[in-house]
Amino acid sequence: MKRFRRVLLVNPPGTEQGGYTPSPMGILYLAAYLREKERGVDISVVDGAIEGEQRVVQAISVFRPDLVGVSSLTPGRHQALRVARLVKHLTPSARVVLGGIHPTLMWSQMMEFYPEIDYIVRGEGEVAFSELVLGKKLSEIRGLVWRGPRNVVINNPNQPLIHPLDSLPFPAWDLIDPLKYPPRGEGIVNGIDLGTEVRFSLIFSRGCMAACTFCSSWKVWRGYRCRSGKNVAAEVEYLVHTYNAKHICFYDDTLTGNRREIINFCKEIVLKKLKLALFGTTRVDLVDPELLRWMKKAGFYIITYGIESGSPAMLLKINKRTDIEKSKRAVRLTKKAGIQAVALLMYGMPTETEGDRRLTKRMLAEIQPDGIGTLGEVWIFPGTELFEQAMHAGIIDERFWLGKRPHYTYRGGIGDDPINRKLQLLDTIKFTFTQLPPPARRFILQFKEMIGKGIVPSK
Repeated sequence: MKRFRRVLLVNPPGTEQGGYTPSPMGILYLAAYLREKERGVDISVVDGAIEGEQRVVQAISVFRPDLVGVSSLTPGRHQALRVARLVKHLTPSARVVLGGIHPTLMWSQMMEFYPEIDYIVRGEGEVAFSELVLGKKLSEIRGLVWRGPRNVVINNPNQPLIHPLDSLPFPAWDLIDPLKYPPRGEGIVNGIDLGTEVRFSLIFSRGCMAACTFCSSWKVWRGYRCRSGKNVAAEVEYLVHTYNAKHICFYDDTLTGNRREIINFCKEIVLKKLKLALFGTTRVDLVDPELLRWMKKAGFYIITYGIESGSPAMLLKINKRTDIEKSKRAVRLTKKAGIQAVALLMYGMPTETEGDRRLTKRMLAEIQPDGIGTLGEVWIFPGTELFEQAMHAGIIDERFWLGKRPHYTYRGGIGDDPINRKLQLLDTIKFTFTQLPPPARRFILQFKEMIGKGIVPSK
């Protein structure tokens, strides 16, 4: 017997990533899996990140769901909570379930402090979410956090991971309009204008075989699994024929984690004669000449590598499990194959010295990547070893995630690192500015521009 009959899945407003909005793969997989298990459930999806809060309000008010699932990354946790409160205000009888990285890692805190949350699905959510909807006994749903008698929070054991991933249906692309999503990139690749073509999001794998100190992916996904190359190629072909997709970005932590299946995918794309521009991210120790040749043939025009540092000491400290020679080799082979190689770097890690930074600059001068990606600062998130180090040093604790800041910016305090009070003050000023109403922000920016032009004296 179904527990819920009308299910609304929401990607919260205001959760754009770096000014860009990719399609919400997590909730599209949930919708597809639930629909496959039970056709009698009415499912709707709204992406507030691209459609805005008013569209979310409209969906809640008109669709009248009895269960609302909300996706939440750590930076967007308060936006997810706002959606939960909107649900309770507009449809008080509806239940709210949160999923995603932040609820998975911080389930206890979220259930304790936010009564608007009825359930949390930890980790891989398809099975637990569908069992919740379809009425399985709450105590028997693995991966579910729920409120028992006297409002006691109960955390069920982990849900077994899905094997094989090919058993999952393709994301429910038909429940959104993929053509609403923006292009991203510049230039012409395989005759495709990256500046005008919608960039589609795809997932080849789940998880990562590494355990870097600044990342929590390994804790959320508990290992690495990938789809077969034929299965991914079939989804790409569906997107091409249904939506005329041309530009595709793989959002994997480690795209080439399974060499055989990536080559199989590339061979399928070549066999199907699909003309594509493909983008992916992987590790420097998981590429080789033959693999890169096939990736080039399939349409890969850029690969980003998590190089992080040119200092062997720093690579050990962050548990990267690679070395400088592998980084040099990966970039060299990638460029030789005719694919752009971008170096992703971490600057400002705990105990990093000027000597470490010089080694990174020296390495970059030698390998000359086609691009460099770095924030220029370190963000600390829950579930990471870096967060544990920061708590041990006494510069942060779990109460931080009850505050409004999207993340903790590391400004010293671990080991012998002095705390940079000036940068901490600037961080506070920047964050305070983001919390101002839009008219106030516009006024400040205009006033700053007037000072820059000399219209208003700066002194």
